[in-house]
Amino acid sequence: MTLEEKIQSFIVEQGKTLALAESCTGGSLSARLVALPGASDYFLGSLVTYSNALKRELLGVSAETLRVHGPVSRETAHEMLIGLLKRTDTHYGIAVTGVAGPTGGTKEKPVGTVWIAVGCPGVKPRVHEHHFSGERAAIIASTVEAALNDLASFLPVIAT
Repeated sequence: MTLEEKIQSFIVEQGKTLALAESCTGGSLSARLVALPGASDYFLGSLVTYSNALKRELLGVSAETLRVHGPVSRETAHEMLIGLLKRTDTHYGIAVTGVAGPTGGTKEKPVGTVWIAVGCPGVKPRVHEHHFSGERAAIIASTVEAALNDLASFLPVIAT
């Protein structure tokens, strides 16, 4: 059973839902989930907020957070997740932001820097920083895999 199959099975068995807020993955995470038959039983959808403007408008990320911490930060990933949970009324959420490259990296946030937040209403979100290497497609694929792993490790904790 694949990771996404395990996630789908777990969430469907609970009668719950999942929604995503994607930036650097550009919809690749949702594509991986909807490739499975039965995704509509639990998957609400994904907000692809690639620009800062959409992060503000669709997810409620504050302009101050984006100015002070930047779009690739723990704070932005956290606010993306909180906005997603509020706006979609989902049970579980994942928010992803990062630098997929080949440009856009800095000394402080090099290409391959990714922040992933997972959570559900009423539970403190988990926000993790990841660092991946390779070409853009490899970084995106690694980010998708990490997001699924982060969610999979979170689900049993809140289900008990």
